[in-house]
Amino acid sequence: MAFYTVMIPPPGSGGARDEIEQARLQPETFTWPAFIFGGLWLLGKRLWLATLVYAVLWGALFYARNQLGLTSGALLLCHWSIAIFLGLEGQNLIGRKLARQGWRLADVVEARDLPEAERRYFERALASEAMPPRVSLPPARPQPAGPVPIIGLFPEARGR
Repeated sequence: MAFYTVMIPPPGSGGARDEIEQARLQPETFTWPAFIFGGLWLLGKRLWLATLVYAVLWGALFYARNQLGLTSGALLLCHWSIAIFLGLEGQNLIGRKLARQGWRLADVVEARDLPEAERRYFERALASEAMPPRVSLPPARPQPAGPVPIIGLFPEARGR
């Protein structure tokens, strides 16, 4: 089972039902295209700041190889570590981009695949939309009659 993050568009893009219909579900899984294609995947997803950081990092690595004598093995290790980072964090980079654009986290859904995740999210979202909002008061906690014992490194309950 995988987890899917549900992002809804910024306020003002329509009513509640329109926001539910425009929701984007992103899997919280390893992103193989980001792992394999790296910078091209970043460009394809329009992650401009991440692409710039990627290009500067690669430029610094080639500079270190040419000027400082970085070995090919070390360069290969750096390449694989960057690729693994993009594979692991690719979906989170997309989520952060959407959050900067005003999209909001609506739900997290657990499902086997995307169609099942969409079905579960729409069932929950539309069911909560149909019900009128309930106002519930928090239950009143009984207050102790005597002094309350304090656990830890605090002074006595009665104070000084």
